[in-house]
Amino acid sequence: MLAAKLLEFSEECMTVETESGLPEGSYVEIVGEVERALGRQPLDRQGYVRRCSAARNGRFVAGLYLSGESAKTVPDYYEFLQISPNAESTTISRVYRFLASRFHPDIPGTGDAEKFVLLKQAYDVLSDPERRAQYDATYKKQAPEPVPLSNSVDFMSSNDGELNRRVAVLALLYIQRRIKPFAPEVSLAEVERRMGFPRDYLDFTMWYLKSKQYITIADNSDFTITALGVDVVESNRQKIPLLNRLLSDRAGPSTTEGAVARPPLITPGKPALGLPADSASEGVDPKLDGAA
Repeated sequence: MLAAKLLEFSEECMTVETESGLPEGSYVEIVGEVERALGRQPLDRQGYVRRCSAARNGRFVAGLYLSGESAKTVPDYYEFLQISPNAESTTISRVYRFLASRFHPDIPGTGDAEKFVLLKQAYDVLSDPERRAQYDATYKKQAPEPVPLSNSVDFMSSNDGELNRRVAVLALLYIQRRIKPFAPEVSLAEVERRMGFPRDYLDFTMWYLKSKQYITIADNSDFTITALGVDVVESNRQKIPLLNRLLSDRAGPSTTEGAVARPPLITPGKPALGLPADSASEGVDPKLDGAA
């Protein structure tokens, strides 16, 4: 167990001083006591090392994100960067440079020191193959199944059901195209799973969207939105509340309004970090409604 001196503490993060460095992006088990409003209390939490640097005294100072009392949390870097978990390293670098030019504290108007720190942490982890593999293992293990859209969207009503199906399919394919421009295909099984809607009821919807040239359908039943479909989505976003909600929520459509979004990731904390007892403290657009 590595002894640590507590420098700063809150319910969400802490700063400690240690004899040896802690790898940024690693996870630790924190055991010890801290001073709280009700007096000195035991602490048994997991932490995520967001930064660690050498101090002048030859020791190291590390900042950690703390888990909740019952839920272990680490940042969702892919969500923060708005990229796919399958994004290539070149994409990660490009997004990093773009966001850095916005969030750097010296940039007037858009500078944000907190977001810039998180951005740097995300890049440091995701640009390192070994650290990304460790992170991805936890990410894939903890990511829940997407909440079906049918939980909150009416696909069956005689008046709006068909229109809602068209909107949801276009939103799903649009987001896929934005996230993975070089692999924008979505299989029929994935459409069915994300919508939570039997494929037998999607035949007319897909026929219509294909006939309008909003989507293409490959021989293997993979669906892809076309440039015309992208134009329809972007020109109607503010006119169709459901479309705007799906895109705003980045539902992908994988989460829905009123549903629980992706919970924080958790991972077993190792190694252990010990704190000594004396440590310091809905308009409908005619184009989607059947008109040419």
